Amino acid sequence: MGRFDDMINGLQQEVEIPERVLKKYTDTLAKLPEHKAGDSIHVFSKRRMWPVAAAMALVISTVSISAAAHIQWSKGLEQKFHVTPKQRLELEEIKMASFLGQSVTQGDVTVTVQQSIVDNYYAHLSFKVQGYKLEDGMEPGFGDISIDVGNGSEADGGWSASFYDRTVREANGAMLRPDGTPLGEGSRGYYIMEDGSMEFQVVVMSSEKGNLIGKPIHVELKDLGVYKEKAGDIEVGAQGTWSFDWTLDGSDAVKQYQLNTSLEGSNATVLEAELSPISMFVTYTFPRQKMAETGIDENGQEIICTTYQEPPAFTGVQMKDGTIYTGISNGVMAGYVDNDSDTYECKIALSQVIDVDQVESLLFIKSYPEGEQPLTEENLYFVPVVTKN
Repeated sequence: MGRFDDMINGLQQEVEIPERVLKKYTDTLAKLPEHKAGDSIHVFSKRRMWPVAAAMALVISTVSISAAAHIQWSKGLEQKFHVTPKQRLELEEIKMASFLGQSVTQGDVTVTVQQSIVDNYYAHLSFKVQGYKLEDGMEPGFGDISIDVGNGSEADGGWSASFYDRTVREANGAMLRPDGTPLGEGSRGYYIMEDGSMEFQVVVMSSEKGNLIGKPIHVELKDLGVYKEKAGDIEVGAQGTWSFDWTLDGSDAVKQYQLNTSLEGSNATVLEAELSPISMFVTYTFPRQKMAETGIDENGQEIICTTYQEPPAFTGVQMKDGTIYTGISNGVMAGYVDNDSDTYECKIALSQVIDVDQVESLLFIKSYPEGEQPLTEENLYFVPVVTKN
């Protein structure tokens, strides 16, 4: 094999070279009369040297772009969402995934906003934190966090934020450690990434469709430290304020389904649904059903509250290849559209990226198994999807 082929093989071992680039390389070599499979390439004339140089430049250029895109991805978001190389590329192409690279240094600590993944209802943000020495067994946190979207107001659906502990939620809902073992109750995760940094993740939620995409966002993180053992307070180890301003890119790409499917025995009918790679929006008709719940007030006295039952919850999907994901719902904004309506809406964050074109059925919970047993087909409603015209 020639030296140029050796170089290509070497590059392939480090990064994935797109098939179309390899085809271009092969086609170019085929045009050179001196070259046969297995031959070294020795080109002396400038005229003949150009196609080889061009092919190599094309390969190296494409490899560089591919490698850079891969490096830009937040390791935490990639792991958290179980993102495949194909899904990575698709999210980038529709601009649901964007890369920022904006850094602020205060003292020894540098915080970089790395990446966002944004659709109609959710924005997932990743910040890389470098230069802070975290003691074993401690959980990091910021003393104060401020997040404003749009005209200087907090996101209308709220937000949540925490350091990524490298645990991963499986498709059946189980939480696993980085080595694949189950995460025991009360056990801590692992906050230090392979390169020694930490990753701070923010989820911003919108109650209104499309109210995040294209909006300016301001994130301010203040005073980095660790949580005290028994209190929710932060013991500050690095004082400073890390502020970031940018405009959220994102995509409103969804698959829309008109369903009108009754969930037998529940009084609920699933009217329609919208599925994006990272979230689900479901509309039901569900007549209000009052229910009484008991609780304890601040004086330790038992109280009875009247509330409303909820329709069967969305929990996962069945793919066209038969694969069933039973536990990918990871946070819900839900409620009746107004005080007089029986229309109930749910906006659901997914725990992993879904190939929406390959979804065959939506899964809703019919019943819960005993104890800690996983959901099975007997516990689920299967609602086949039909693409809306």
